Amino acid sequence: MNLFYPTTKWQQINLWLKTLSHIIDSSINDYAFLMRAKNIIINDNQTISSTIDQTTSMTIDVINRNTIIEVNFTYEANNQSIYALKSMKISSLLNLIDFYSDDCLLRMKEINEQILTEDDLQKSIDTYSTIENQSIHFQILNSVQIIKYDDKEQIKIPLSNRNITIQQLLNLTDKSIDIYKYLATNDTKKIINPNEKLSNLNQTKFILVKENETCLVSIKKSDDLQLIYNNEEQEQEKNKQYQRFTISATIADINKENQLDILHQYLLCSNDFVPSTDIQLLSFQFESLIQFTVIDQNLPVLVIIQNDKENKSIQFNCRLSITIKRLCEIVCQLFNINDKDFYLNMNDITLNDDDISLEDIDKNMTQIQFQMISKTTIYCSIMYSNQNITLPCNDDTSIMAIVKEIFQKLHISENDMNMYELIALNDDQTQISFDLSIDDIRQLFPIDSTTVSLQLKNINE
Repeated sequence: MNLFYPTTKWQQINLWLKTLSHIIDSSINDYAFLMRAKNIIINDNQTISSTIDQTTSMTIDVINRNTIIEVNFTYEANNQSIYALKSMKISSLLNLIDFYSDDCLLRMKEINEQILTEDDLQKSIDTYSTIENQSIHFQILNSVQIIKYDDKEQIKIPLSNRNITIQQLLNLTDKSIDIYKYLATNDTKKIINPNEKLSNLNQTKFILVKENETCLVSIKKSDDLQLIYNNEEQEQEKNKQYQRFTISATIADINKENQLDILHQYLLCSNDFVPSTDIQLLSFQFESLIQFTVIDQNLPVLVIIQNDKENKSIQFNCRLSITIKRLCEIVCQLFNINDKDFYLNMNDITLNDDDISLEDIDKNMTQIQFQMISKTTIYCSIMYSNQNITLPCNDDTSIMAIVKEIFQKLHISENDMNMYELIALNDDQTQISFDLSIDDIRQLFPIDSTTVSLQLKNINE
């Protein structure tokens, strides 16, 4: 490149090449310049100095201009034009576009408004050239992905503009907004204000939920008991925003949403225990308002509860003064089970005295582990979709009671009960009436079986 000044434009080099007809291909009318390492076509109006780093070696290929094409991209109010080899894959070209990301979609403009698939993106650019040497126009769309909480159905909505409200986005799902009322963030699972603009959220993935798949949360500071988020009645009076989450949100999600210092701040529940960060809000589903207090020091005793029947364990912190009776109440709440069906066992010793405290067991303890022991010998195992729920029962337990408890755990409205049926998982796949009892159907299973296995089915699926 010592032949040219640094201020020389590539357009001038193009003209110079045309004067060398005795040593170059005379059939080529026009040239373009390709930066080989980056596979980028150089703009004719650029200078040598603005293109090439003088301190490094760079290979520039001189190519026939007929092998390149202009491609225009628009994204909301943004535009970008780029020249590229006709043989280049669309997917490779997108790496050169400033405002394209993996969350976007690509749509052909001016011809058939076709949205390109992943397979389409692997095709060459000239696949979409209808008129030779005429530029191609693509529109970049935002791809919003919404997952229904109840059945995990995926809904993809292409948007040419993010300047819409969450309520407008809800309407685009084509689901009944009387049933599916909320959109939640995918990261912290917080319900989003319907008036919030999508453009204000740095997110493209959301969860679609019904009202009974959400819960209301309030948090207050321990120092002055000042409410950060209030219940609905106080919210109306003080015009303060409260937080609603999906029931699948965890304590960790609440911490993240409220930017709590997880090393020094903890959420106290019912004024006597701090649930571990992996516990979901569905464990508190019987409370109309879940109330937490932010404390700056965790409670001193770590309690670990092992439920061998369901192969699950939970953890929480509490004070030494807590009683065994209160521990049982907390455990059954977090496991969503009836406290009359279980008792706590420690080192194979049954704890019968409800009034005994942890301090009575060991006043210096910092950690203790219990096992949950069922008082019943019969279990009902219900399979629904990809979930399996096991409930303790007895011969007198009605199937209707089992179904209602399952509906509660699955957050299915009892009003929809006529849409479901129960099938015994025996050789005959017997349909089970809701009017029967456990004793009525035990004969369908082996005589020594302690588990009644059923399947809950939606008759419309």
